[in-house]
Amino acid sequence: MYVCICRAVTDRDVAKAIDAGAETVQEVTRACRAGGDCGACRGQIEEMIAERSPCEGLRLVQLPVRVRAA
Repeated sequence: MYVCICRAVTDRDVAKAIDAGAETVQEVTRACRAGGDCGACRGQIEEMIAERSPCEGLRLVQLPVRVRAA
C-alpha cells in the first residue's frame, strides 16, 4: 500500500526506515522521502512509528527510592 502518494513510497519502505532506526517523521523522510512533499501522509507515518516502537503500550513509571541509614 502506498503511504506517500507524492513520492510513491510504500508502507514497506516506511517500515524498513523505522526498523533501521528512524524514530520521527523527519528521520523517515530523510531515509525514504515519505512525508517530504505535501505532508498528507505524516499522520500515517506517525502511526506506523508508534505501532513499530519496541516500547509500544509501555509506560515508564518512576518508583520511589528508599535510602537506609547506615
